[in-house]
Amino acid sequence: MARTFPAVIVKGILESGKTTFIVDSLKNGDFGDIGRVLILSTEEGEVEYNPAELAKLNAVYYSFDTPEDFTVEKINDLIRVNKPHALFIEENAMWDWNEIKLPPYVVVEQVFTIIDASTFKVYFNNMRQKFQDIVGASGIVIMNRCEETPEMAGYKRSLKLINKDAYYITLDADGNPVSFVEELPYKIADEMKISDDDFGIFYIDTFDNRSRYEGKIVEFDCMTVTSKNLPENTFVAGRLAMTCCANDIQLIGHLCGYNAPVKIKNKGWVHLRARVHYLSENENDEPQIVLELLRMNEIPEIENPVVSLQ
Repeated sequence: MARTFPAVIVKGILESGKTTFIVDSLKNGDFGDIGRVLILSTEEGEVEYNPAELAKLNAVYYSFDTPEDFTVEKINDLIRVNKPHALFIEENAMWDWNEIKLPPYVVVEQVFTIIDASTFKVYFNNMRQKFQDIVGASGIVIMNRCEETPEMAGYKRSLKLINKDAYYITLDADGNPVSFVEELPYKIADEMKISDDDFGIFYIDTFDNRSRYEGKIVEFDCMTVTSKNLPENTFVAGRLAMTCCANDIQLIGHLCGYNAPVKIKNKGWVHLRARVHYLSENENDEPQIVLELLRMNEIPEIENPVVSLQ
């Protein structure tokens, strides 16, 4: 098969709304006129595909029972028989997709993750590694069945710690967009002091709300991390964060630049005062936050070095 087939992957825990998302997307023409669609479904949830309804949408589906059935040879056969123009792959979150291969001519164009906000807390607390897997590779994350509760902001921050580059959409039970105005634990001002407990919230908010921080001065305690791969006269000012479990600790932080000679200790701790800038290498790049070092002094390691986003 010389031609390529674009594919959309839809991830999510069972009954999060993946099937509904795929069918509604086809009904609404969200992906434009993509021609005949082959849906590869790897689990059966509460909502089932209706073959007659799919036929009206120029779509057909095939269900796989086990990972062993989901083979390159089987996909080849399904494409040969159904002659689709594009594929939708509804992934079973319990399968190990690192071990599953797609035909080389199937090109993944977009990855969605669908999350049911009403069951998020229970699943996330007990299956964090699965959320790491399904959210980490996604370009768009849709949280449906959202209610305006104080916990929602914490849910979103937890997901953004896994994948800050994804685009997040929040919908209510009727599928209408909803937004949540979060009250920050610190006051936005020309100069801000960020407490140890609030660093995670500050870190995520700097990506979501650039106008709040551009040109402002911030102070916080942080770890200093150096690397030969960083630009000259820079280091990372950050903290450790647990994304899914105690064995999965990662560094989160911002690049900090300095002009005057400064001795930076790798994995040292400092109290830092800096000015916030958002810079990009060219006009087509997304601006990235860079801190301009104003002052810092060494401190002992703080009591709780791992940040919390809840």
